[in-house]
Amino acid sequence: MYAVMQHYLDTLVASASDRVRIETWGRTTEYRPIRALIISDPANLAKLDQIRAGLAELADPRKTSAARAAAIAAQSPAVAVFQYSVHGDEPAGFEAAMQVAYQLAASDEPQTLEILKSVVVVLNPSANPDGHERFAAWYNSVGIGADHPWAFEQNEPWSITGRYSHFRFDMNRDLLAQSQPEVRAMMDGILRWRPQVFVDHHSTTSSFFFPPVAQAVNLNLPPQTTKWFATYGRGNAAAFDRYGWQYYVGGVFDFFYVGYWDEWTTFQGATGMTYETDGGPEYRKRRDDGSITTFRDGISHHFVASLATLETTAKNRQSRLQDYYDFRRAALAEAATDRMKRVVIVPGNDPQSVAHVVGLLLRNGIEVTRLRQPLSSRVAHSYISPGTAGGGIARTFPAGSYVVDLNQPQRRLAKGMLEPQPSMEPSFVQREIGKFQRNRRRGEDAEKEDYGFYDITAWSLPLSFNLDAYWTEDAGPGGDPVADSVVPPPPAPARGASAYVFTNDRPGAARLALALEAEDFKLAVTRQPVLIGGRTYPRGSFVARVQRNPASLHERIAALGPALGVLVFPLQTAFPDTGDAGIGSEDVAGLHAPKIVVAAGDGISETSYGWLWYYLARELNVGFTPVPLRAIGRMNDLQTFNVMIVPDGSGGRMRRELGDDGVEKLKTWVRSGGVLIGYGGAGDLAANKDVGLSSIASVAPDSGARPDTTVPGAAPPMVSKTAAPRDRPEWIPGAIFRATLDTTHWLTLGYDRNKIPVFIDGDTFWRASKSGANAVSFTDPVDSLVLSGFTWPDNTARLLKGSTWAVVENQGSGRVVLFLSDPLFRAFWRGPAKLLTNAILMGPNR
Repeated sequence: MYAVMQHYLDTLVASASDRVRIETWGRTTEYRPIRALIISDPANLAKLDQIRAGLAELADPRKTSAARAAAIAAQSPAVAVFQYSVHGDEPAGFEAAMQVAYQLAASDEPQTLEILKSVVVVLNPSANPDGHERFAAWYNSVGIGADHPWAFEQNEPWSITGRYSHFRFDMNRDLLAQSQPEVRAMMDGILRWRPQVFVDHHSTTSSFFFPPVAQAVNLNLPPQTTKWFATYGRGNAAAFDRYGWQYYVGGVFDFFYVGYWDEWTTFQGATGMTYETDGGPEYRKRRDDGSITTFRDGISHHFVASLATLETTAKNRQSRLQDYYDFRRAALAEAATDRMKRVVIVPGNDPQSVAHVVGLLLRNGIEVTRLRQPLSSRVAHSYISPGTAGGGIARTFPAGSYVVDLNQPQRRLAKGMLEPQPSMEPSFVQREIGKFQRNRRRGEDAEKEDYGFYDITAWSLPLSFNLDAYWTEDAGPGGDPVADSVVPPPPAPARGASAYVFTNDRPGAARLALALEAEDFKLAVTRQPVLIGGRTYPRGSFVARVQRNPASLHERIAALGPALGVLVFPLQTAFPDTGDAGIGSEDVAGLHAPKIVVAAGDGISETSYGWLWYYLARELNVGFTPVPLRAIGRMNDLQTFNVMIVPDGSGGRMRRELGDDGVEKLKTWVRSGGVLIGYGGAGDLAANKDVGLSSIASVAPDSGARPDTTVPGAAPPMVSKTAAPRDRPEWIPGAIFRATLDTTHWLTLGYDRNKIPVFIDGDTFWRASKSGANAVSFTDPVDSLVLSGFTWPDNTARLLKGSTWAVVENQGSGRVVLFLSDPLFRAFWRGPAKLLTNAILMGPNR
């Protein structure tokens, strides 16, 4: 357990204070400390500040000459950061970390002493204390060492799944969103130490995996990346060969997505690697050939790999330090020839989202400036417009816009996070297309070739946050350096005689609306623009009428508005300047405060539930009640809720969990005025013939069920096992598409343009609803639909054309609102989040 580990580490530090220091990097959501051991030779520990100062010099070639860098590399120890068990139910790393720490702190053998002289080891023994604690408490209470695949101890319950953080986030995919406090703390700690080597210790594979990685490598990384993978791979192989242990390289573990720990640290200039051990999380695990791997095996293999990696680092200390410097120096040189010179983000009406993205960049050490005066570009490309890779146009950006000049030491990471279309190795792409073509030729029941994608292929932050952003082909001065992303609070409103209005143009607007409703204030929303007092308030603006609220309205809205970053306008009259759409008209509809129930438990994706949980609790600060689907049929008070949200998951399994009584209870509730909001597999549930709450249908209805991703700890299948004829969508690993908003529909209130980027993965597209409203759909020409990521030729875009992403259907007195994919994906998708808050706030008002 974590407390026992902490006691052990404290004892180790006290017993070996000449070799070990300890740092506290932060705390988890459940308030457990995140601590790192700093282990090295006493002479190195005595000059840690000097070592870090030298590494800071290597990190900025603009200020550090090649000669000075060579001198630092010749004298300084390298820094290696080892991180263990970021997936808490992969505990072999957790246990191995203590053995590695003991070896380094206590051993006097020559190899260990040489490591200590050449390397400063920064050891994070538990990167997910909360998840590990859940898993360990459960497993220790039930584990008996049974290796049968269906033994109770072989499958964690839904509520346990220690892989994830407290909020059920996969913290090996949170480096873009930086949403979890553990991730932010560990990022800050790693950036402080500027490592040349980073290893993320995982499990469980059939035999041990270490790099070299698979062929899909992010092309923003230089060739020496794979050179170092081979160097460390050979070192590990030699150590394993001494014991006759099995291992493999390559396989399915690619190096494309910037949001992994290993890849993120590699983008910082380190050699970042993932190690997957065989053995654990169970005491005994049966392989596919019937042989058994044990928890003890997994610990031993991680221990040996950790020490082998440190030996390789010690042997290559100087060249690894030199390459750390050269990584950034070469990045600066690339800036002169790269077509993409700058990224410009215009705050417009949503300074909050822009400031949030700027904050994500600043945390990474990426330099950002802000314009004091307008900036003209000869060739600028809009992220949302079709043909981003083609010709740009001249454009002038207003003062206040943010500029990321890619001619900076962190160029590679900045480009990796911001570029509209990441590039893949052409030979890899051709290999995958070859598989696709062969799979299409095979029959329905024939075995298919698995694709080589391990994760998503698109993540550009300007697209995922739906920002007004551009990249330019010209360089030049970009304004004043930005030190933080804090947006000054707006002034409090003067007292309004008639009403208060705030526009739905930023995330704070929904937060303010929900905060006021939580205090029982009555709100309304404008369905048409309103012109009063010389100002036009767009459709979707929130209205708090003085007449319909208690006298405390002014005091509360004056306090909450500035605190939530929302500019509130006081109105002294309800009379419009023109027309008949005043705030007292029928076009200003009253809202009912949402009472939210969220489906949880078996059938629901833990991560999709977690993304929603975090969004409601931490970003919207709104309460909800999680209820297992199997309990719906027994709820006698379901009518006290008016909003039900069903996250992504397996529609078929949801149906089984709901049961016949639950189906009838759900149908009655919706048709009596409830609002059912669902995405992904929840759409399959709503359209189930027994449920009958939606008319949506798949573009290819016989293409097979949506993969069941709800088995605890199981990764989603990487490929549909059903053939993909010409009229059936083939599985895509995750790409970004250009969708069209129906700007006359209430679900899209608050959006100021009619195009929006949306994320899709899997092999399910929805046909346009015939009975409801297709609020977000794909109406552009086929060659304008794909914004970013890998898609299949003559398949993905062609079959997506004319389909829908967001549907609203009326059922009796209630509504069903469905999204094809999760609008809150991994917490770095926030562009579609307003559609969800609109459904929550405005859905229960039919």
